[in-house]
Amino acid sequence: MYFDPNEGVGAVARGAMSRRNFLAGAAVAATGAAMAGLAGCAPSAEDGKVGAAGDTADGTAAAGGAMDADSYFAKWSFEIPDEAIADDQIAETIEADIVVVGAGTGGLTVANAAAEEGAKVVLISASSKPISRGGSNHAVYSKYMEAMGIPRNDAMFFEKELQANGARVDTRKWYKYYNNSEAVMNWLIDIMEAAGYTTGIETPLPTFNNEEDSIYYVIGAHGWYDDEHPGMGMNQPLVVNELARRFEELSGTTIYYKNIARQLVRGDVPNGTEGRVTAVIAEREDGTYAKYVGSKAVVLATGDFSTNRQMMAKYAPQAVAYITPDQFDAPVDYDKELFYGGLYPGDGQKMGLWCGAAWQKAWPACPNGGGVKAGPMDGVIPFTGCAVNREGKRYCNEYGALGNMPFTTQMGCPGGVSYAIWDMNYAEQYGLPWINGSVPYGQDASMTPEEVVASWEPMVENGMFVKADTLEDLVAQLGLPETTLDEIAAYNADCEAGVDTQFHKNPKLMTPVAKAPFYGAASDTSFFLTILGGLRTDDEMRVCDEDDNPIEGLYNVGSMIGDMFYAQYTYMIPGFTYGANLTLSYLAGKFIVENE
Repeated sequence: MYFDPNEGVGAVARGAMSRRNFLAGAAVAATGAAMAGLAGCAPSAEDGKVGAAGDTADGTAAAGGAMDADSYFAKWSFEIPDEAIADDQIAETIEADIVVVGAGTGGLTVANAAAEEGAKVVLISASSKPISRGGSNHAVYSKYMEAMGIPRNDAMFFEKELQANGARVDTRKWYKYYNNSEAVMNWLIDIMEAAGYTTGIETPLPTFNNEEDSIYYVIGAHGWYDDEHPGMGMNQPLVVNELARRFEELSGTTIYYKNIARQLVRGDVPNGTEGRVTAVIAEREDGTYAKYVGSKAVVLATGDFSTNRQMMAKYAPQAVAYITPDQFDAPVDYDKELFYGGLYPGDGQKMGLWCGAAWQKAWPACPNGGGVKAGPMDGVIPFTGCAVNREGKRYCNEYGALGNMPFTTQMGCPGGVSYAIWDMNYAEQYGLPWINGSVPYGQDASMTPEEVVASWEPMVENGMFVKADTLEDLVAQLGLPETTLDEIAAYNADCEAGVDTQFHKNPKLMTPVAKAPFYGAASDTSFFLTILGGLRTDDEMRVCDEDDNPIEGLYNVGSMIGDMFYAQYTYMIPGFTYGANLTLSYLAGKFIVENE
């Protein structure tokens, strides 16, 4: 579901034809269009079979066509290799021990770790610069946590999160991360502090880590800042820029930017399916091709596949609706950084499939973000006010929604829409001081109620929030039924009685909606960051085939790692994606040098 902030809540609430309603249907159509991509390779009606989309002999879709077993397993167009790039098309060949494809956090970490050991490393990237998003880098412990008196994360917490992932992930990777993240984080702390940056840890909400609370998360999201870049959680550009500078210094080479990887060379054949992966062929900015040979390994770190309509339809159908048709159809922007929507077209995933790699075992692929927002309820920050669906009924423990809000809770509401309702009590709530999350742990991060309310006003002005002097007016502005007033009254009564009779929310975390002015917001804003997963990957980051055997010479890292996450990313381990990326990528760099 996508919400255009230029429309505002009012357009949705008043029952207008909202962008969300339009895109919901468009997403279904997009999925159908993706399925139609099977037409070119599905068995045809001429041999007595019907294609996967009910295809006729001429490739058109037949209404109500049945799907037989052969057609079901027909290939999607992205699974069919491009025509092999011939030797006479290659303008230059560059040789190294290791070729890394992608200048994000994972690729740069692998490159640094291997270059430290004296390996000759070449790094190419489709982007024009180092790429990053956000800035939360989790570690279970570090020298900084020790200095701040923050305890080591308990391994049993990770067991709980493994259960939240349906036990469908590769436990070896999780515990490899748990056992090594301290050493790798200390490595990065040394690099960043040597460059003049200060280490910090994101400040948790003050009610977290209390056994009486509805939810619990671990503290350990590291970041770096200076006077010019004071915020926490948004400074990953500082990290990748420093890792890029350091890599070029260590290797004595420059990063080859604007090189789009097109095909892997396996067994000396582009798109080959047997033997060792020895090179990658990339298209350069001027349209010529260069062949980058890695005698030890080729490491893919090309990001996600969220703007590939067919790959999303096949591997992450639950998240297709979060990518708008224009994002699917737009030219690829490899310089995208923090962006709420589709990112990359799955270049690395496709190349891996073409040369015999298997897809991860966990299905569907896990979205990071992949939820909807409703005012203060954004899938990351818990909410002590009242949340209702379009029928005006409460639907969850609003405070516990931190771990459940993406997809499962809000998207389960009728029409996939929900509403947050709050008031001045929310800004003034006793025992829950507001914090500025960009202030590092250990520093005063408190915000006054006046500062909090002031932060809401621009959202009212642009239509994201609605504001009213009475609940009746607020409910009317949101387009909710009058019975919503009865639901709010019942919620307020539970607040006063100290018992949540519906969802058993901790009474200390229930804030009555009773003090004007009142605020509300609809949940038509997409909260989609990336799709996590892809090629089947062992715990050494080697890409594997259908028999789980590593393909010689081929590795992948970063958001591409298969079977690392499943179902939904819960944010109970803030910064887990970057933390795991750093640790597993660093270890992969060392492993390749020692073992290939």
